[in-house]
Amino acid sequence: MCKLKYLILITLFGKLLFPQQSFSQVPYLNKTFLINGNYNLINSIIPSDSGYIVAFSYGNTLCLLDSSANVKWERNYSFFNMTPFLTKILPIANNEYIITGTCQNGTAQNNLIFAIKLNSIFDTIYSKVLLRDSITCNGCLHSNTVIETTNNNLLFAGVHTKDSNDVSTGNRNGLFLLTDSSSNILRRVTIGPQNDDEGFASAIQMGNYYYLFGATRSYAPSYVTNPFDRNDGWVVKTDLQGNEVASAAFGHPELYDMDFRYALPLSGNKILTGQYYSYEKNVNGFLMTKPWLLILNEDLSINKQIFFRNASISGDTLFSIGFIHGVLRSDSNLAFLGINSAYNMNAYIVIRKEATITVLDRNLKVRYNRYFIHTGNVFNNLNPSVITPTSDGGYIFGGYVVDNTLTPSQQAWLVKTDSLGCDGFMSCNDTALVCQILQSPDTVCKNDTALIRVKFKGRSAPYFVYANNVLVLDSVYYPYSLPLWIDTLVSFIPHDTGMQQVVIKVKDPWGWYRSDSVQVYVKNCNQGFASQNFYKHKIEIYPNPVTDEIHIRIRGILSGEYTITLYEMHGILIKKIITSSPEITLDISQLPRGVYNIRVLGNNMVRIKKIIKSEP
Repeated sequence: MCKLKYLILITLFGKLLFPQQSFSQVPYLNKTFLINGNYNLINSIIPSDSGYIVAFSYGNTLCLLDSSANVKWERNYSFFNMTPFLTKILPIANNEYIITGTCQNGTAQNNLIFAIKLNSIFDTIYSKVLLRDSITCNGCLHSNTVIETTNNNLLFAGVHTKDSNDVSTGNRNGLFLLTDSSSNILRRVTIGPQNDDEGFASAIQMGNYYYLFGATRSYAPSYVTNPFDRNDGWVVKTDLQGNEVASAAFGHPELYDMDFRYALPLSGNKILTGQYYSYEKNVNGFLMTKPWLLILNEDLSINKQIFFRNASISGDTLFSIGFIHGVLRSDSNLAFLGINSAYNMNAYIVIRKEATITVLDRNLKVRYNRYFIHTGNVFNNLNPSVITPTSDGGYIFGGYVVDNTLTPSQQAWLVKTDSLGCDGFMSCNDTALVCQILQSPDTVCKNDTALIRVKFKGRSAPYFVYANNVLVLDSVYYPYSLPLWIDTLVSFIPHDTGMQQVVIKVKDPWGWYRSDSVQVYVKNCNQGFASQNFYKHKIEIYPNPVTDEIHIRIRGILSGEYTITLYEMHGILIKKIITSSPEITLDISQLPRGVYNIRVLGNNMVRIKKIIKSEP
């Protein structure tokens, strides 16, 4: 667990601070900047209504930025002539703020963690050392976050050596440090097993319990000896005094999983956290990962898991995406900040990085996914760190870039979007509403169901799909694979014979629509839905409802291969199998409960059936 060396961006709109200044929030911003030649990593953002306050780790510098990220003033806070690494600034009661972080003394580090309370105009009320290590160590003591409790106490969470100031074993535990509103220590607890490293990066309170999130290496199987591969996400539930009630590790038991750096309370006493999930190592030994959302019940049992796009390889390049921070809006929409990267496995260099914002609605359906780069020309690195919703429905996120065309090459990076994730630069360059028919049958039967393959894209889901002005797909969202286009099947039933035009129309949430059309020949097959009734006796699909496995059995003599496809009700393809076996089983145990369509199509046989997936 590397020590955090962060800068902090805080967005604080204080009319109390600057009554002579007017401030209007700009819808777009994409800017790099530098203050005092310091290391520039934005780490915390707190929107309000009057300006942007940026805090940098080195030098304890706070800066007021206007809406275009121009510096209005700077303020410095010294602390024991040591190098501070600010990790969190938090607005608390009475229009005050708490800053926490770690101070280190030189290369051979003596660590201490501190709290600084500021008033509404950022004057210091107090500066306090909360804990100090008396011997030389590296990374043995850190305060990584702070929250205000329901009774206005402060809970600091981070990393502490297992046996107070003795770090001779090199092992660390999670730190639970509870203080009153004046940062006087009420309770200090180190949490975790005794055989390996642990630490906390985030915390929340729900009712009479605290939930602390981070990473551990203590739960991996004993045969996993590589410390890197032992890393798992970690959650600990405590009572209000820090006594452990429950704890659990999550992730692949034999591969590296990143620490949980954010936690979002959901309705029904559920909690959402996550990072990326490592699912295998490729032949070159590189981790294959995918974004991972983990929804926990209050007893830390898993309620639901969502996995997004898998990593992929093309030639010697590894492509992957990962979520690093998440926020919950007041309207219950969720946004996740991530990094989309391309890595050359032979040269061991990053070819390209983009920041991403993925927005989900309250039902955890994907509304849109955006990609961001900074406005420079050449960069070697790009690292977003934190995202926060803004009062106009948009988002602001920050981090840093390394760009060889800048002087110095490493600078802070700040991006403000509108409600659709557009930054005014390039993130919405490819969001025009488009509808295209990809495949359609030449001939169909009157009064029978036919399918047309369609792809479409736009600014944001949900979309509504019509066939000849009949709504056939209601509320279509992007799949978790996060494609630019939605590729799906649209059904229609022709009622007249001869050449007929089929018009497929896609409408977005604002009423805009695009359409495409195709000509098909409709004949009177004299069987209509009777064909379905005949095939029911030939194709068995069971059970229904189903909890884990769907069984498909073909009666009679098979003539060649046939295709089984499983779709969401919105037409999104989930699974496709081509087989010649008369019996096959589909495992759907990892799918969320809901209604699905399964289609079996082969020579002289077809059947479409609606399947209900229920919980076991």
